[in-house]
Amino acid sequence: MSLLLSWLRHLLLFVPALGTLLAGEVESQGWFVLNVLIGLLLIRIGEIRQSIGGWLLPVELVWFGYLGFHEGGLMYLLLYSSLAAAFSRYSKNGAIAMFVLAGGVMLNVVIQNNQGPAVLWSANILWCAMAAVLYMTLHATARHHHVESLYDELAHSHEQLEQARRRLQDYTGQIEQFAQAEERNRIAKDIHDDLGHRLIRQKMMLEAALQLLDTQPERAHAMLRQIRDQMEDGMERMRQTVRRLSPSDDSHSRRYALDRLIATSGLELGLDVTFTVEGIPQLLYPSIEYVLFRNAQEAITNAVRHGGAKQVNIILDYRPYELALTVTNDGAVPGEPLHHGLGLRGMEERIAMLGGRLEVQTSPAFTITTILPIKKRGIHH
Repeated sequence: MSLLLSWLRHLLLFVPALGTLLAGEVESQGWFVLNVLIGLLLIRIGEIRQSIGGWLLPVELVWFGYLGFHEGGLMYLLLYSSLAAAFSRYSKNGAIAMFVLAGGVMLNVVIQNNQGPAVLWSANILWCAMAAVLYMTLHATARHHHVESLYDELAHSHEQLEQARRRLQDYTGQIEQFAQAEERNRIAKDIHDDLGHRLIRQKMMLEAALQLLDTQPERAHAMLRQIRDQMEDGMERMRQTVRRLSPSDDSHSRRYALDRLIATSGLELGLDVTFTVEGIPQLLYPSIEYVLFRNAQEAITNAVRHGGAKQVNIILDYRPYELALTVTNDGAVPGEPLHHGLGLRGMEERIAMLGGRLEVQTSPAFTITTILPIKKRGIHH
């Protein structure tokens, strides 16, 4: 029970009792004071022992009705104290309605025994008005508690979202570290498999040229020229590897940008690559850029290796809730059923990490589509 309601109950007990006592209508002041103190005791017990407050309230109502009936004066106002308590003691509307009805009947019995018609009508109007105000206050308080509960749930959800955001940032950092490690491993493999074998072959050719230099100088010079040409080609491949290892210092350039992949593919593989962006572009998480880059790279490599493609069309479609990367080539279409090799399985595994899906079409041209979920508006510069 609120402090304000407790004060209201006590006032509705002491003010009518004091008014009746001062009016001189009390036959025995000692007995009257004792009865009032009993009523105060019932109120205090109900406030202290809330578990029995609902059962004690009808007893209180009967006692206050008894005082109002036998003492007269303003004692009928004690029933309003019990009315105020009913809306805090009972939680069901049916119990409140029954108490209001029973209290109203008792109020009419008390007033008819001691007061005139004018007081009867005024008391009933006040009883109904007070019941209506208390009912609206009760429901307003319930709505207020409901709003506070929703606010607490919203705050808890916000905290969970913040924790999820921090976990996603950590996950993105791990993806970047994984991507860098994979890129280093790939470059190391390229150096070992390509440049290493070239250097070994050139060393063997150089040793053969030295042996032929005195006996077959023309053949030795021809081998030396071949070694020179191969060294120039190896130096160019080394430059390309170093450029991939150390990208531009431009703060806006990205290691896994599709435009860089398209330019590199067109230069190294001799492909005619077109790139189209549809929808409203937005800044993407590095993990999404990495998956798009790797899947596009794998699709282009497969188009050249297995289909002998000469032209590749890439479309990046920003949809409301997802991002679609479509890679179409003009190479030979594989027969049915389509066999998912290491390349396609690797693409599916990368997409599954971000909750996306892979779609493959063989008609009218071989098309691989990477679909990833994104927010509606994403993160803008």
